[in-house]
Amino acid sequence: MSAKKNDEKLFDLRTLDNFQSRGLVKPADYEKYLKTLPDEEGNYELCVLEEDEDLEDDEAPEEE
Repeated sequence: MSAKKNDEKLFDLRTLDNFQSRGLVKPADYEKYLKTLPDEEGNYELCVLEEDEDLEDDEAPEEE
């Protein structure tokens, strides 16, 4: 099974359960689709997020 661009919408995790419950996607079709995806391991960049200390102070509830 080679997924077309339009078919890829069926395998979106946000909608997959809905499509499976309606019978539009079978579990076997989803497994085949996963096997067609390229291996992207290592194709990423790390980014470090720093917390803003002022933001934490502003969100704290004020005591009266």
